[in-house]
Amino acid sequence: MKRLALLTLLLTGTAPALHAEPWLTGDGWIALGTSTVEGEDLWFGGDGTWRTNWDGLGLSFGAFGTLGREHETYAALSYSLGSTRYEIGNPRPAYDQFARPLLSDVMLTEALQRTDTGYSRLTDGTITQNNYLPAGASYQRSDMAASLHYVDDYNTTVLGLGGGWHMGDWRMEAALEYVDGDSSDANAKLQGRYMLGSGEMSGTLSYNEANDAPAAMELAYRHPLTNTISMTELVSVPFEEPEDGLALVGANIYLRGETSLDVSGGYGAGDGLASAALRFEF
Repeated sequence: MKRLALLTLLLTGTAPALHAEPWLTGDGWIALGTSTVEGEDLWFGGDGTWRTNWDGLGLSFGAFGTLGREHETYAALSYSLGSTRYEIGNPRPAYDQFARPLLSDVMLTEALQRTDTGYSRLTDGTITQNNYLPAGASYQRSDMAASLHYVDDYNTTVLGLGGGWHMGDWRMEAALEYVDGDSSDANAKLQGRYMLGSGEMSGTLSYNEANDAPAAMELAYRHPLTNTISMTELVSVPFEEPEDGLALVGANIYLRGETSLDVSGGYGAGDGLASAALRFEF
């Protein structure tokens, strides 16, 4: 489903400030930035979801990507009861709600060039193919989700499952996706996060057969440098094509409240990469 909902996110981002009890709750971020990635010299985008904040019938909407061709938009009618939520329309795939690649948080524009690694077939298809318009339903709780989508023009059905749990000092998340179209394939991923020193270490393994991409590993370490600066060091390597791997260093420089200046740089597939953005978290 392709609509320019990122601007809607920006406009509605002020809603919580106008109500003692906000009728919308949001989770994510939006940013305006520049980068060396081809076609993304100047970009506006982010990754977030807004939901009505009451039990019963409601709405959810959101987006992932940048304004223009490279984004996916979510919109669904919902029914909520406590921590349980049902959605119908084009909800965010369950596969994308857990074990997400940290790359999109460090350099969004480069992540959009690599949606075949660690992302749902629905997300990769929407961003890279024409008229790839999913419709479906999802079931969500705090630590699990399931979704079923159908893409009519491609006669493709996508079933996704995801969940997270604590195992000692580790936070574990896993997701599985079955894709039935011209052929039957699967995506799968497993992520572990662990507090190390003053920061958090994460490791993600992804199997991306349904996206026609090699399996890959992502390692990242996020930690504070000062009271107002946090750093992230990240390496992502496809096992069968290590020459296409990338290494990045990113910094979040917090200016005021939830606003930050984000800068990042490194190398990907042998080319230099750089990005800078003014970001607002909600």
